[in-house]
Amino acid sequence: MAWVPVRLLACFSALRSSVENRKQLLTRWALPAALVLLSGGLAGCGSGSTVGTGGGGGGGGSTAVTLMVSSAANDALSRFSLFLNTLTLTSQSGKTVNLLTTPQQVEFTHLNGNPEPLLNLSVPQDVYTSATATVGAASFTCLVQNNGSDTTDTYAYGYTPDDQVTVNLPATVRVQGGAMALQLELEVSQSASFPTTCTSIGIWPYTITPTFDLTEMQLAAQPTNSTNGRLTAVEGLVSAAGAGGNSFTLTAPDGTNAFEISTSGQVVNSANWNWPVSTNSNTVFQGVGNAAGLAVGMPVDMDGALQSDGSVLATRVAVLDTNTTELTVNTGPLMFVSDAVPSLYDANRQFEGSEQLMDGWLAYDFSNTAFAVWGGLTNTATLPFGAAFDSSNMVAGQMVSLTTHVTQPGEGTSSYVPAATMTLMPQTIDATVNGVTAQGNFTVYTVTLAPYDTFPQFAVQGGQTTLLGNPQQVIVYADSNTQMLNSSAVTAGSVVRLTGVVFNDGGTLRMDCTQLLDGVAE
Repeated sequence: MAWVPVRLLACFSALRSSVENRKQLLTRWALPAALVLLSGGLAGCGSGSTVGTGGGGGGGGSTAVTLMVSSAANDALSRFSLFLNTLTLTSQSGKTVNLLTTPQQVEFTHLNGNPEPLLNLSVPQDVYTSATATVGAASFTCLVQNNGSDTTDTYAYGYTPDDQVTVNLPATVRVQGGAMALQLELEVSQSASFPTTCTSIGIWPYTITPTFDLTEMQLAAQPTNSTNGRLTAVEGLVSAAGAGGNSFTLTAPDGTNAFEISTSGQVVNSANWNWPVSTNSNTVFQGVGNAAGLAVGMPVDMDGALQSDGSVLATRVAVLDTNTTELTVNTGPLMFVSDAVPSLYDANRQFEGSEQLMDGWLAYDFSNTAFAVWGGLTNTATLPFGAAFDSSNMVAGQMVSLTTHVTQPGEGTSSYVPAATMTLMPQTIDATVNGVTAQGNFTVYTVTLAPYDTFPQFAVQGGQTTLLGNPQQVIVYADSNTQMLNSSAVTAGSVVRLTGVVFNDGGTLRMDCTQLLDGVAE
């Protein structure tokens, strides 16, 4: 079967003058990636069930397995979404087992160095030496600022050929014991090729070649970091409240309003991820008093510990907006913050709620917005700078989560949508270290971003409240709270991935760092 490539363009001007000029110059393509991948010749969605293979490492029994998904990426792409149709393991004796029974849509860039659970499975105990996967619709998006125009370019396949999908096993996978986890990590740089500038001019060659690493993941009884079961900044909507007021179910946005067309012409729904969540007396609640205060439809930002049964014990539960009426939640980097009127634009990575099709190209009015900083930080009082976020210091490139309450915002319109809340969220940057110093209890890294990062591209445009004099530089602060997961010493010249909250301190970017990982080639 031949595949059909699709290329999408969402472009709006950076808008430098009046409100009316901004409305006239804004062009919006409102279809989310999952809805536009409907070209002819789409692949059927694979299906299957986990069946016993007998023999192997566990004596023929089965193990409860949590399948985790993650990615390793530099900052060239703002979004990478695909339908994972099948994932098949092959044992040392040649027996196979398919781990997926329904297609799963996953957005991978928000998982950069931060795994999340996808499915709970029962897998035959065995030693597995290879794996394969099939992928349906797939797309990636990059952000471009060129001559005063802010552009999002999306490159997409309606169908991904099987010979363009690779699953590597760096080591054999031994499924054994009562419970364990497997991690499926997308190597983003190896999974897409596109023009160097991600240009919006003309039709340029590109490829989508999803490349994964599948590894065992060792879960700790009390996980301390992202490699052993600690979950950070997990976002979703409450879909059910449990009995007794100490549990609930959180649904991820990845499968929301997503579907794929099979070769027979049937619509195949992508299942949403659902996380069973429990709380205890140590769980910190923000925005609500306790789990009993949660209601269906509330947007939650959560930290927690993955349990052996695939559920999550929440250590922190934050409700970004308690009003669920006509709720939309959009998360992504800011692209433009006007100095003429209280309006902004962002490029959304994930979106959910009652008006999910408002996927980020509208202008937002922040004149009556409640601002907040991600609640997972515990050391802001000790930082050697003022860690603040509001309308006076937000800057293009920062990662935010916006909530709105509107009825039918309208596709293709440039009207301003009132933002009810705006929360400054963690983001992962890939950067080169220029220097390492000490300041009080902090190790301070001065790092340089690649030119294609959001800050160098978008925080230098005229017509904005804040302009950065050195947008490629970030000062990063790490202390005892920072999870140091790098494989070698960090020195000048090291390329690292840093996760944390980025603040604008009088025109200087400063990150309160929560995690440091090995970098990805820029």
